[in-house]
Amino acid sequence: MFINIFGKRIKAALRNWSTLIWTWIFPIMLATLFFFAFSALDEADLLTVIPIGIVDNKEYGEDTVFRSALDSLSADGDDKLFEVTVYPSAEDAGKALENQDIDGYITLENTSPNLTVSDSGLNQTIIKSFLDQYSQTEHAITDILAENPGKASEISKLFDRESFTKEISLTKNPPSQTVNYFYALLAMVCMYGAFQGHESVSYLQANLSPLGARRTLSPAKRLPMVVYDLLASFAVHVLCLMMLVAYIVLVLGVDFGSNLWMVILTCGLGSLLGIAFGALISAATKFKEGMKVALIITITMVCSYGAGLMVSGINYTIAQKLPVLSWLNPAARIADSFYCLYYYDDLSKYFLNLGILAAMTFTMFIITAFFLRRQRYESI
Repeated sequence: MFINIFGKRIKAALRNWSTLIWTWIFPIMLATLFFFAFSALDEADLLTVIPIGIVDNKEYGEDTVFRSALDSLSADGDDKLFEVTVYPSAEDAGKALENQDIDGYITLENTSPNLTVSDSGLNQTIIKSFLDQYSQTEHAITDILAENPGKASEISKLFDRESFTKEISLTKNPPSQTVNYFYALLAMVCMYGAFQGHESVSYLQANLSPLGARRTLSPAKRLPMVVYDLLASFAVHVLCLMMLVAYIVLVLGVDFGSNLWMVILTCGLGSLLGIAFGALISAATKFKEGMKVALIITITMVCSYGAGLMVSGINYTIAQKLPVLSWLNPAARIADSFYCLYYYDDLSKYFLNLGILAAMTFTMFIITAFFLRRQRYESI
């Protein structure tokens, strides 16, 4: 009986294109959209080479120290900071600035570098910081040589920069602004397992369809039928999830960390939770088919919003302001589980999230069983 029910339920699930669109095709399209829309967010945080201009006047030609300083910061390599363009006059440099070819240009007047910019921003601040540091060092050298000419041999120490801090990473992977969107997307797809759970239970309700009436009149016990149906629904939904994960990781190149098996475990538990959620909606409510589907979609989208699918960082805001609501949001717990796998070596919070998800799943299955046991039909 198991093979018969299990096989037929899988065939029915694979033939239901409306459910497959929500749990497979739509998420792949959304993941592709996320990739093209947000792939540049992480690159925007990286410092880029800053284009600057230099007016080639007499003082610039004679100031070999300043030219050497610029050459060291514009030399090709990983530490390259400036892309220097020399202009014959201030007018030419001004035109380049207006055309946004450069972020600013420098003019040497009375041995002092003057910066001209048309806007204020990070690049302009970096250029000004360089010029301020150069001017301070130059004045220090002039004062030292004026008072102690014999200290000329120690001037090179002024250029030494000693760091008293050590850069460490609090996470095992670099921070990313994009991965959370994909984690929230997977959480949404996990909850869309509710469509499979809803179908499995509705196929056993005589008042909803002729198929439900026939299955209710069959001599087979109801509990095994429900379990076999839900197992088949779980198998189909997990297959859709695995195909989505493979597409995100292998095609889009999104990093889920090194614990791939735990990613699969999280997807499996999330799928079970979604199926339990759909089964509960189908068994506990007396709405028509369309209303039940609308209720599933509404609750799923609200939970996905709280997990950060639509607004970046909203999940952290909710966790700080309304922590209880955050912990009771299944989509937020699923997304946070992926987050823990990506960032942390300590998996204690990850297993805490799994424990909460397992408790939610078990509770919803128990309540579903309670409602199914109470369902009786006077006539079919």
